[in-house]
Amino acid sequence: MRLSAVVTATLLATAAFAAGPQHKPADLPVFGVDSVVVAVPVFVLDKSGKAVPGLTREAFAVEDDGKPVPVVAFQAVDAGERLPPDAPRSTRAAARRQFLFLFDLSFSTPDGLRRAREAALSALDEGLAPGDLAAAATFGNSGLRILVSFTSDREQLRRAFLDLGGMQAERRTDPLHLAFDLGLRLGESGGLETDARRGDDPGRGADMDAQLRVHLIQQDQVERRIYADRVRGFLDGLEGLARLLDSVQGRKQVLLLSAGFDPGVLGGVEGAQRVESTRSVTEGRIWEVDSSAHFGDAVTAQAMSGLFDALAAADVVVHSLDVTGLGAGGRADAGGRSAAGGKGSESLAQLAINSGGRFVKSANDASAALREILDASRHYYVLAFEPRAGGKKPGQLRRLKVKVAGDGLKVSHRAAWMLPAPIAADAPQARLATADAIVKGLEGGSFGLRAVAVPYRGANGAPALPFVLEIDGSGLAAGAKGALDLEVFGYAFDAEGRIEDAVHATPRVDLATLGAQVRDKGVQVLSSFRVTPGPHELHFVVRERGSGRAAAVRVPASVPDFSGPALSDPLFVDDPRTRVVVPAPSVAQPQLAIPFRLGETAFVPDPRPSLRAGTRVEIALFAWKHPGLGFSELTAKLLGGPEPVDAEARLGRSLRDADGFVRLVVTIVVPPGPAGDRLLELTFRDPETGDVVTTAAPVRVE
Repeated sequence: MRLSAVVTATLLATAAFAAGPQHKPADLPVFGVDSVVVAVPVFVLDKSGKAVPGLTREAFAVEDDGKPVPVVAFQAVDAGERLPPDAPRSTRAAARRQFLFLFDLSFSTPDGLRRAREAALSALDEGLAPGDLAAAATFGNSGLRILVSFTSDREQLRRAFLDLGGMQAERRTDPLHLAFDLGLRLGESGGLETDARRGDDPGRGADMDAQLRVHLIQQDQVERRIYADRVRGFLDGLEGLARLLDSVQGRKQVLLLSAGFDPGVLGGVEGAQRVESTRSVTEGRIWEVDSSAHFGDAVTAQAMSGLFDALAAADVVVHSLDVTGLGAGGRADAGGRSAAGGKGSESLAQLAINSGGRFVKSANDASAALREILDASRHYYVLAFEPRAGGKKPGQLRRLKVKVAGDGLKVSHRAAWMLPAPIAADAPQARLATADAIVKGLEGGSFGLRAVAVPYRGANGAPALPFVLEIDGSGLAAGAKGALDLEVFGYAFDAEGRIEDAVHATPRVDLATLGAQVRDKGVQVLSSFRVTPGPHELHFVVRERGSGRAAAVRVPASVPDFSGPALSDPLFVDDPRTRVVVPAPSVAQPQLAIPFRLGETAFVPDPRPSLRAGTRVEIALFAWKHPGLGFSELTAKLLGGPEPVDAEARLGRSLRDADGFVRLVVTIVVPPGPAGDRLLELTFRDPETGDVVTTAAPVRVE
């Protein structure tokens, strides 16, 4: 059944939808983390600077604003291994390493950047652990540019590295930047953006006349001010990046690939330039002296200080890699003259040392240098603590100190934390926090989310995962008036963390017209992901823009190759005309085909079925080449209570469809018994062969 059939079936329920969500200030909740628990990654190094594994919870003590607080959850992390599934929920969001590859296009040569790109590509294959998240960004003439947010998809990162210059104009952009190109096409490697200008040293003869000397001095002053502006812009960009990354949980490690800037902008000129500048002062030729060059630029120095405060507050460290040694012939300064080699290294060292990171100087083997940085943080710990009662308000910093028992051990962690302050709905921080929840598969939020997905094979033979995402109506509409402006994000990830497909929808629900339906049965988003056979995880985030409330959920799913028999989980049938249903095509399937039908009648699966004693409920199952089609015996049990309970079950219709599937229709009646969450198990048996097929789904018994 094509999309039009579902639209017709749900016309009454969807008539009040309109495009164009309103833009209002909103704060985005921290997904998957209890509001009274704070998780902080802690890195412990020995005297040689190597990570220390094997510590226990008892080795750590935490102080929140100077007062001791209890550690309520603890997780030792080995980045070389995947996080165990039983890891504490309060530590999961902060327990993955996160690296941002930042390519400086402003102070580096094109040749150095090409080599830096090769090093980053090598790090994807050899340095990053399977559970690591990575992001890509550039800083150039147009400021900071996020290419890809923290993602598990290595191919998307690879494509971003190959397109540092922004030459791949035709690509399907992702609103959360989790993918560089949702079209999944390998982009061309474009040219590299740079504003470094090459030129010859004009030289200054000792016998030049005074007028020319003054002119050149003034020109040099202008160039230095331009250069200082570039440095301030660079530092402001890093500070803005730190504030942006504060919306991402856990430690963020920035891998800065740059040639650095001349530290004389901060501390004044040195050497022969200093001597000449001092002679001009003592001889009264003040007009020849640029005060910012002689004494240092106070504004730029202040920007550097503010940057370190922002990095510490957001738990961001900068590892800097000097790419000067990677290029041929050094670099050019703002005036087009070849700068003295090594000056940029000093500024890069300052950025690394003062943020708690590592500095690699003029490394011709950049790949090995990056691997060294990545290996240094392989072992670390995540501590979750309960903050002190009272204290400071949202948006105000609270000092944080973690101590570790042991001689000669050095601890690295964020210096402060804060309760989240309100964030504008369209702010980059809100999008990054949403991306953080998606890529980490976080769950929780301000209202309930449930989803059900069905392994499917389309008429063209392509595997897919049709799904229904249901938003709890009572929680969604609580306190709301007028209309609900929703934003829905959904992504399908394969077992390696690659993005296979995505959905983005922005429906507007008029409560004046649909309020009763929303509160009774919620809002359903109906779509389908195009995927490959194998295990998958579906991650969803829904935001209500007017209030800023949001929620997240993840759903595991597996798709067979359909070379043999397959039977779906039970799908509880509901009438779409009684619901608010939003059809939303995915990126990979713009022509949405919906398989939820029984003959010519459309239905929607109920992801949160409630079974009442004595009430007959209809269930659909999708069967593919399944021998169970001839099974005549069917039994149903409710598991998970004090003891199993038999339910009345009857196999009704078997409907063959043009897509090759047979829809089995089963009706069940639950006997009286204790209420609660149960698992409904359906068992089909062939009395002649004794073959048994079992399938199950969670239900709520009332």
